[in-house]
Amino acid sequence: MNFLSPTSLLLFGLAIPIVALYILRLRRRREPISTLMFWEELFRERQTTSLFQRLKHLLSLLLQLLFLTLLVLSIARPQFAFITKSARQLVLIIDQSASMNAIEAETDERTRLEVAKESALRSVDGLRFMDEMTIISSHTRPIIHIPFTNHQKSLREAIHAIQPTDISTNLEPAYDLAYAIAQTKPNPEVVIFSDFQSVSETLLAKLKSKPEQDTDTEAPAPEVKQHLIQIGKANDNVGITKFRVRKSLVNAFDYQTLLRVVNASEEEKKFNVELYFDENLFDVRPYTLAPGESKSEIFSNFAFEGGKLKAVLDIQDPLVSDNIAYATLPKRDLIPVLLVTADNPFLQKALAVDEQLQLTVLTPTEYETDVLPESANSQGKKNYQVVIFDRYSPPTLGDGNYMFIYPPAVDSSETPNPELKWNIGAALETPIITDWERTHPILQHVHLENVQIGTAYEVTPPSTAQVLARSFESPVLFIDVKPNRKIVFAAINILESDLPLRIAFPVIIANTIQWFQQRSEILEYHLHTGEVLKQQIESIDAISQPELKTETDSPESPPKLVKITGPGDQTWELPVEGDELLFEQTQRAGFYELKISEAVDSTSEEEQPPSEVSDPTKDNSGTVWAVNLADATESHIGADPAVEDLTKASVAQSSAALLRYPPWVYLVFLAVGLSVFEWFLYQRRRID
Repeated sequence: MNFLSPTSLLLFGLAIPIVALYILRLRRRREPISTLMFWEELFRERQTTSLFQRLKHLLSLLLQLLFLTLLVLSIARPQFAFITKSARQLVLIIDQSASMNAIEAETDERTRLEVAKESALRSVDGLRFMDEMTIISSHTRPIIHIPFTNHQKSLREAIHAIQPTDISTNLEPAYDLAYAIAQTKPNPEVVIFSDFQSVSETLLAKLKSKPEQDTDTEAPAPEVKQHLIQIGKANDNVGITKFRVRKSLVNAFDYQTLLRVVNASEEEKKFNVELYFDENLFDVRPYTLAPGESKSEIFSNFAFEGGKLKAVLDIQDPLVSDNIAYATLPKRDLIPVLLVTADNPFLQKALAVDEQLQLTVLTPTEYETDVLPESANSQGKKNYQVVIFDRYSPPTLGDGNYMFIYPPAVDSSETPNPELKWNIGAALETPIITDWERTHPILQHVHLENVQIGTAYEVTPPSTAQVLARSFESPVLFIDVKPNRKIVFAAINILESDLPLRIAFPVIIANTIQWFQQRSEILEYHLHTGEVLKQQIESIDAISQPELKTETDSPESPPKLVKITGPGDQTWELPVEGDELLFEQTQRAGFYELKISEAVDSTSEEEQPPSEVSDPTKDNSGTVWAVNLADATESHIGADPAVEDLTKASVAQSSAALLRYPPWVYLVFLAVGLSVFEWFLYQRRRID
């Protein structure tokens, strides 16, 4: 036995005054009286009980000393070796994955997570004073909510803080973390509260096998006791395992939606699939699925602009999370394109075929008189995202996306445009395309063999350019990318070539437009729960404030703030640093809407005008992300059969011993009891 506060033993010195007070005899006063007859009779009766009186005084002294002993020992806080050795270190793992949201009929309509948290709270109530516990929650990655402690209030608060999620199950990282923590403790126990509906083979092997002893260490590794607490037994469920929307490969103004539903129960299920657009029902489809059957269906011909799409299963089952799936229909933005040409019907038709383009055609004279005077750059009044110059070189060139097709050579007598960093040379003899970059996005799905070219010239591209096609050693197609400018240069006169008559020509034009936009032909805003949302800030700003998307941020402009509204109207406000937003709080399925604003300085808030509030009626589909569970494994909510034997053979969780509180607590209670008993003797002594 040892003491946590050994200096408190000096308080035993208080026994000296206690004994002295009991030994001390009081000096009696002399009082004259008239007779001694009555006092002599009383003295004879007192002599008969003097021995008993002395014993009673001695017992009172012993009780006082014993009271002092117990009180001093409680202050010194004694510790016993057998108590220290029996102390437990518990690591609680609480599964908070999507399947733990299943509602069990036998548990009064409580979810599995609520049942698991109540079981964990009972484990906290069973802690002894020398035991310690740490709380870990897990879905696909573990989170330590509180380190090892025996403070029960903090442990209860940590358990209550665990919130449900719609993320898939993966207990292996949590088990590895718990096992690594337990290895550092002398008497560890790992307790897992889960429905065990998805257990990987590696985790199953770890649960079955015993840890190998490290031969490099002298001390043997402590045995880690495992307690597998299975929560829930229901396995009757139907769920949506995929709901994806993309732009049609055939029609640029149509969408294709893939819906997949699985019957993860042992009975045939009949139900309806309801499709909603912006909370308005527009389609209902009946489904009948055999046990274990899944069905996939493609929906198309959506006559909607961008918005929110939702699929709902009209069925009641334990797990509601997989009965609803979400998707976003991207906004059908037209790409404004300006073509400057004297006359090129082939190029105009190739651009007109693409329904995503809003084409404007100007002659060089109209361009110089109507567009250039308005602005130093060639974007002019309208925000043209792509400008194509056909056999024409502008006098000035600003930032933007430009395609030059066989521009004329600059007259040496004139001052050349310093922004055009290439030199045009002599005409090529019998030009033919001999090599091209087949993997580049502009030339994907393009074959240029045997293209007949009538007119082309030699060109020396700038040092920063990338050559995409050559005629022997001479470049005929190259690109030049600068921070605020992209240029595609073609040294071929397409009017004197059979390229416009080939399928490759409109494909090259479409690929060039898409390359300028830096996006694929199919644009999705879709994530699985738990994935990190990545969003370019420029795209949010361009959608929410299109009138400002051509302006560049000045060094004095206030920082940007992104407001995210998620399921249940939960909101986050995140300051933005850089050009990309990373958001990882996608734990619940639903829509996440992103809006950008400028941070307001609180010190000068009264002087600044109120920030402009986004109109909710405006289409904001480019900033709405759909987050879904969509996991076939998670929809099978029944326990993995391979774990049933482990849960039955699991070590019974240790119950609380009689010595639940520290020894000094019992010493204090015993001291109080002795004090009451001594008080009773004192009162009897006074009466006697």
